[in-house]
Amino acid sequence: MYSKLVVGFDMDGVILRSDDLYPDSWIERAFKATLRYFDIPPSDENARLLYLTSLKENIDQFCERFAITDPAKLWDKRDENYQREKLRALKTGEIDLYSDIDVLDTLRTRYPMALVSNSPQHVVDQVIEKFSLQRYFRLWIGRGTAWDDLKWAKPAPDMLEQMKERLEVSRGYYIGDQPEDRQAALAAGLVPIMLSRDNDSGDITTLARLPQLLGELEERSSTG
Repeated sequence: MYSKLVVGFDMDGVILRSDDLYPDSWIERAFKATLRYFDIPPSDENARLLYLTSLKENIDQFCERFAITDPAKLWDKRDENYQREKLRALKTGEIDLYSDIDVLDTLRTRYPMALVSNSPQHVVDQVIEKFSLQRYFRLWIGRGTAWDDLKWAKPAPDMLEQMKERLEVSRGYYIGDQPEDRQAALAAGLVPIMLSRDNDSGDITTLARLPQLLGELEERSSTG
């Protein structure tokens, strides 16, 4: 029997081992190809400025610094390279699942679950298909690819609000690994659960801890 509480998940860094910028990673190839296209020095520092949340907040400053006259042109080239390299990495196996997602077998019997990602919708669709994640998630939502769609990406709450509406729930949890995941969850009226795989700065260090934590949170809520 399903709970009336939704459990939503971010994708990259939570379900997928995918978004770290390290030498010859798919995301380094994508971002540095973008930098070279605009004759910008392809340093790691400049590459990090092309992460979505950085561009969402600072694209005007980036374009001014590097004499790019049209922010939409920068975004289109960045996203073209991002999608191409991510889909290629998905195909070659460079991108893979974290082993602890088998806990979703337990959770799916208790909660309606959804995947909500700042990756493009068709990339999310490919991830779901490749790893047969539809057995876990009743819904998966990604962003659009146009420059104007960027305003709906996290930390904006819009995609999480869409998740709640489509699953017909008003309360729940959202598991993420980045500050924008927490901000979006709070703005959407969800309880954020922060996953920190490398240290204990978050609420959990592994998804295996989720069933116990969710049980504790529900018990606390019912007695509070």
